[in-house]
Amino acid sequence: MREIKYIILMELSKVQILLKKKLHARNIFLIVFLFNLLFYLFCLQYGLTVFDFSRDANTDGAAYYKIALDPFSDPPVDSGFRYATFLYPVLTYFIAQGDANLTAISMEVINIIFFSASVAIFYKIVKVEGYGISTIFYAFSPIMLISTHGAMNEPLFFFLIFTSYLLFRENKFGKSSVFLSLACVTRPDFVVFTFPFFIMEKKDNWMKYFMIPLATISIHGLYLVSRFGLEHFLRFTSGIGSGIAHSMLGIPFYTFFQNRFFGGVDTPMITGYNLIVNEIITWSVFIAVVMSIIVLIKNREDKFSLYLLIFSAIVQPAYSYFAGYFRLVSLAPSIYKMPTVIFKNNSLLIFSIIYAICGIILLVAWFI
Repeated sequence: MREIKYIILMELSKVQILLKKKLHARNIFLIVFLFNLLFYLFCLQYGLTVFDFSRDANTDGAAYYKIALDPFSDPPVDSGFRYATFLYPVLTYFIAQGDANLTAISMEVINIIFFSASVAIFYKIVKVEGYGISTIFYAFSPIMLISTHGAMNEPLFFFLIFTSYLLFRENKFGKSSVFLSLACVTRPDFVVFTFPFFIMEKKDNWMKYFMIPLATISIHGLYLVSRFGLEHFLRFTSGIGSGIAHSMLGIPFYTFFQNRFFGGVDTPMITGYNLIVNEIITWSVFIAVVMSIIVLIKNREDKFSLYLLIFSAIVQPAYSYFAGYFRLVSLAPSIYKMPTVIFKNNSLLIFSIIYAICGIILLVAWFI
């Protein structure tokens, strides 16, 4: 028995060394790409198209699909806050040209490519800090996997932000500002919570480049207001007359606890196993956020995550996994570093393998 245990530990140690020293960003991209592509093909083969689930569930992905069919239509087919996340459906439109079937396929392929790329960039970011193994926790994050196959725009947005952040650290300010500007058109409601980091770091010569994303988000905002009116966005953020029972800004975690214990908006739309999956993901992310904030305040080694989590705390976590808040905080690398703080050596590797398996199970459970 001891010999078997010794052999297992030795093999795990070899895998850990491989993850730390021999794995390159290009290999990581290919592994993540192939895994997600195979999952998509599996669903198509058995008639379990992930997009159909997204459409039936009336999620953001369904709205982006409608926009992608004709993003310049007038009148718009969806509300303004969905049109604010413009780059993803527009990119899909340029590829699919409004074809219904090709649009659904294009959205999936775009997400798989950009999610895989974001994992590779994430690896480059954390490897320098000595947290390379935390890439596993990002690559198999249920939120990111479900967003990828649920026709949402987080994969594209995360790729743009991580790339901008990496280039910023390398003092390549011009390129960093371009990627940050593209992120402004992808998710302006998310990108503003990354601005404090880029402003407060105060790197020499950066601020003149930062004017580019500021101008981009300002012009995009003026376009949205001219098309949908300022009142539309004020109603959405305040919750008054928008169909949302609470403001999108307020006391941190108030809505989270309110909806966990007293029920939330449209909660019946998530039932059965999906409700169980939803609660597992939601509580896990919430605990990770709280622990991450505590650790960051103590050592402050990851200012990007620290500023993001602190400044985004005013966003109200809504009733479900699909709440924008939980997708937003999934951008913080510190959340994926937390297991490396809690676990060490072989126990960390064992936990990472279990986590990856659970992430896959949750993905399958959500869609199938």
